[in-house]
Amino acid sequence: MDQRARIIDALIRIRERADTFRHGREELFADITLTEIHCIDWIGTIDHANVTKISNEMGMTRGAISKIGRKLLGKGLIESYQEPTNNKEIYFRLTDKGWQFYAEHRKCHVRARQEKMDLLTTYSDDEQAIILRFLNDINCQIDAALGCDRPEVPSIESTASTDSAESDA
Repeated sequence: MDQRARIIDALIRIRERADTFRHGREELFADITLTEIHCIDWIGTIDHANVTKISNEMGMTRGAISKIGRKLLGKGLIESYQEPTNNKEIYFRLTDKGWQFYAEHRKCHVRARQEKMDLLTTYSDDEQAIILRFLNDINCQIDAALGCDRPEVPSIESTASTDSAESDA
């Protein structure tokens, strides 16, 4: 098998295993899907989160986000509200329980990010540049297939420092 095939096989294996990875907190995330926790993350991140904004960020249909929203409402992780000046639009915000999931999810991402940063230090700058180019090319292919622009994702580091500052207050 040539090196290109081994690279593709390794990517497929990563993807397959990522589907079963539960952020290392199985006891906390036992009754919630990975898509639901990512929806919680976006609701906690987006100002005046609504179905359209969440669907744009997650690259999912509004119908799928509506369905996830109903599940999260039923689990008591989010609540819906309307602005007094706009009775048409329905927004979501996290409940106290939802904020707990949000905070734990963020901690998992910070930890995973640090693990990957540690791994990347074993590669030279030139090797890291090649890895980055390859991953960016894959993301561009995915974005093109989805017909969307690549969303601006908030940095885990910036939101983690904001989260800790808010918890200190």
